Amino acid sequence: MAKKLSLLSILLVFVLSACSSIKNAVGGCPDAEISWVDVVMINGIKYEGEDEGLSEGEAPEKGQKIGEVKYMLADNACSNHKLKNGDAAFLPVGTEIFEIAGYRSDFRVLAGNKVYQVSENKKAKTISELLAIEGKVKKMSLESDYDGSHVSDFTEQETEDFMEGFLALEYAGYDKVHKKITSDNRAFLRIHLMDGSSFNFVYWPDENVLNLGAFGTEEMKEIVLGRKGSQGDRTPGSF
Repeated sequence: MAKKLSLLSILLVFVLSACSSIKNAVGGCPDAEISWVDVVMINGIKYEGEDEGLSEGEAPEKGQKIGEVKYMLADNACSNHKLKNGDAAFLPVGTEIFEIAGYRSDFRVLAGNKVYQVSENKKAKTISELLAIEGKVKKMSLESDYDGSHVSDFTEQETEDFMEGFLALEYAGYDKVHKKITSDNRAFLRIHLMDGSSFNFVYWPDENVLNLGAFGTEEMKEIVLGRKGSQGDRTPGSF
């Protein structure tokens, strides 16, 4: 009798293990510890909200509702999940997504009282179509790639010349330009807007690549290298 009970116990454990394996294979998500980027997708556009500079300055004025979160990635999605409309990394299901007064909704949106800015828009053809900032830029600054601290501001003329080329760049998308990066030489740049908000991006001057998804111009490269060079000798890794 004891042997039969033991055998039944073994069989039960085997069946439960098999069921668990089938569940994981079919839909057991999450399938790993995933460090999600703070992202939301609506109307085919991917937005990110990790840059604290987005929420600085004037309080954003809520506009028209354009959607809501339908699925939260954190603690739910598998590592191979492909973003779709209504997905958000950390915003609960039902969180409403709004336009922000004064900005195009394909540039910035408001969700969970937080500003999210476009990081990918396949419909955009140029940087000016991706980033609705023409006429709204106050200044540019250089940041440390060691700790993100402020290093220096670009002059008014440097900012004007850089932005002229920057906004006219063809938008290719991050995946296409990232393949060209072969060096560690990079510059962390920040664009400050009139409303007090700001956002940063990374520029690799050797390859003339911007992580926003574009290739820079020679003039842009000269401006950035000139600004970095004007800081003089610094401790390695300081910027």
